[in-house]
Amino acid sequence: MQADGTPACKALLNDLEQGIVQANFIEGMGCVGGCVGGPRALIDKEVAAEHVRAYAKKSLYKTPIDNPYVVELLHRLGIHTIEALLEDQKYFTRHFLPLEQK
Repeated sequence: MQADGTPACKALLNDLEQGIVQANFIEGMGCVGGCVGGPRALIDKEVAAEHVRAYAKKSLYKTPIDNPYVVELLHRLGIHTIEALLEDQKYFTRHFLPLEQK
């Protein structure tokens, strides 16, 4: 699930705390349009997004796993295959405490 903008993020977090959200991943972007469309943006967010896409097209590494620096970091963490990364629950599982236990 994704929330776009501060009010939507707050609503998503409230739903998460109440157990309403049935998602395995949530993303909250405080700025509508994400970082590219943030409150201090100097250009239109669509123009900025096009610049980001153009930069991505020129990138040497199309995915994180293509990036040798990411692979090296994973190896330093003791993760030697993508399968091992995906199977390791300590990286992809969060346990949220009910509000009264915080």
